Amino acid sequence: MPWFFYPFLAFARRLEYNVRMLNNEKNNRYGILLDPSLINQNGILKPQAYQALYCELAERHLSAHGVGSDKAGETGLAWVLVSMAIDIKNPGPPPGLLQAETWKSGRKGPYFLRDYIFYNSEGAECFRGTSHSVLFDLNARQVFRDRSHPMYALTADRGPLTSGTATWKQSYGNAAEDIAANFQIRANRRVENSFLDMLGHVNNIRYAEFAYDAMTDAEIDSLVSLRRMEVYFSAELRKNDAFTVSVATRPAGLFFRGTKDEDGKTSFDLVLYTRASDE
Repeated sequence: MPWFFYPFLAFARRLEYNVRMLNNEKNNRYGILLDPSLINQNGILKPQAYQALYCELAERHLSAHGVGSDKAGETGLAWVLVSMAIDIKNPGPPPGLLQAETWKSGRKGPYFLRDYIFYNSEGAECFRGTSHSVLFDLNARQVFRDRSHPMYALTADRGPLTSGTATWKQSYGNAAEDIAANFQIRANRRVENSFLDMLGHVNNIRYAEFAYDAMTDAEIDSLVSLRRMEVYFSAELRKNDAFTVSVATRPAGLFFRGTKDEDGKTSFDLVLYTRASDE
């Protein structure tokens, strides 16, 4: 065996060990700091807060077991969020330390499912959700599908507590065309340097910021009644890309869509449901 193969073999064995340890970890709680910047002037979480809190929790959980972004990057891969569905009980926790738990809730094809629950300082549930993520090949700029990789050996700790799908079309089916027909342009944007993350594309948290920036004052006020949020990522935005943010208002809530100006492809969809819309 060539000498240069030994470091890779050692890395592969260490990764397999870390995956086994991750399979044994189910019940730990993590303290996650809720920064005041994620709360709006009404004392309510901004939409991007749910993603920011989730991302910190997921990275903490994976990194604690040696399979976080740094280790994935050593093999030319990255974890990329594809969709999120969040059920919200309390949209207005005060800033400070939240408690959170998370677990692997399954895999469907290339999609890795993760569920999570966040609690306030008194132990009351604030929100829970499920996410779909993929391993992304940084060189090929496409989903990594080699099932011989140790990550594909991950198994579910518990089933999902929140319903969610990987794509917009899976969630809305035939209704998707009707919703899309009612989109009205709210903003024309261009990707700025500060939007980009280490992968060279717009960080997932920014997409919720784009939606929040496009909201009216009345729509921001309605976040006090937010009961569910969904986010779907379809095509990455990269440096200098021009894109359009549109909104469709429906009895169920607000539907936001970002489209790439160059080819008209959908980049992201974000849906906000409020309790008021059920009345």
